[in-house]
Amino acid sequence: MAKAVRRNVLPVVQAAGASLGRYDHVDAVAVDLPPGTNAEGFTRLLLSSPPRWTGRLMAVRDRLVAPFGLRVQERAEAQVTRIEPGVRKGPFTVLEVREDEILCGDDDKHLSFRASFAVRPKPDGSGPEGVCTTVVRFNKPVGRLYFRLIEPFHHLVIASLLARAAS
Repeated sequence: MAKAVRRNVLPVVQAAGASLGRYDHVDAVAVDLPPGTNAEGFTRLLLSSPPRWTGRLMAVRDRLVAPFGLRVQERAEAQVTRIEPGVRKGPFTVLEVREDEILCGDDDKHLSFRASFAVRPKPDGSGPEGVCTTVVRFNKPVGRLYFRLIEPFHHLVIASLLARAAS
């Protein structure tokens, strides 16, 4: 089974779009999953043991944005023990839990985002794939600027999480 992270896949936006109302940015990446994996298992794989460098990167981000009044990340436990609405893990708060999709996100004054962790059949029918879709709404012009500054890091972190989950 191929384990490569696939970019530019069809995003899963229905729940995120409904949650945000409108959005300005969407990206999605996918990875093959073992048969029988559901959205909760996929989300747990992604969020339970992120690479250490992502925590350091978020700490730098927090030091840089705190003077501007943007939300900083609460330090969460290393293992995600519960995937249920209201549970917070790093930049994510779990918003919705379904068998095929976990919707997480956060709202801040500059932007709001949703991260969908969905499991669906691969287009060729050869098994399931996990799809991480990020949907962003810019609440202020500075939100667009902020996202453009962090976007390369966003893509790197998401790809790294999916590659780690697939291994």
